[in-house]
Amino acid sequence: MTISHVGQPRGLLAEEARWYALTVRSRFEKKAHSDLTSRDLESFLPLIEEVHIWSDRKKKVWEPLFRGYLFVRTNLRNKLSILQTDGVVRFVQLGTHPSPIPDNQIEWIRIFTGHPVSVRHEAYLSKGEKVRVTSGPFQGIEGVVVHSRGAMRMVISLDAIAKSVSVEISPSMVARCSESVMPAQLLRGAAPVQS
Repeated sequence: MTISHVGQPRGLLAEEARWYALTVRSRFEKKAHSDLTSRDLESFLPLIEEVHIWSDRKKKVWEPLFRGYLFVRTNLRNKLSILQTDGVVRFVQLGTHPSPIPDNQIEWIRIFTGHPVSVRHEAYLSKGEKVRVTSGPFQGIEGVVVHSRGAMRMVISLDAIAKSVSVEISPSMVARCSESVMPAQLLRGAAPVQS
């Protein structure tokens, strides 16, 4: 699948603002993103190209990578204005306060969507072996190792919205976050360590 994203840095100074996830109405992701960026707010909508098949034709369409979610960078001084955007339902919250998303997780999604690799949706994972990519275009990205159809994949999870994406990766390109990984173990299909 081909991947793309929409949204460029704008608006508030980076040191003042943090990333937050917004829950949006079904099929309003692109409209809400457009409205936010037209007001000079930094918005990020990762998109994925999917093939939709009908009885008489096939068509490639760009769909949100995380359906029902949009990301916005803000210092929350303009929270009310953001919530009044057409299609925006609420900020994703932990308790009674919007839950910030670490900058590195947003950057990892940008990196994934900026390369022509096989990215796909994954079930949200909270356990598994955490690894860091040591070389290649994804160097520095951390994720969880899973095996699918004989290939090793690395999953990154956005805890704030309980969503995950994965990319196929060579075992020789990763290391455990706490110690170096033994690529031979991964090649033999060793199961991920459960925490």
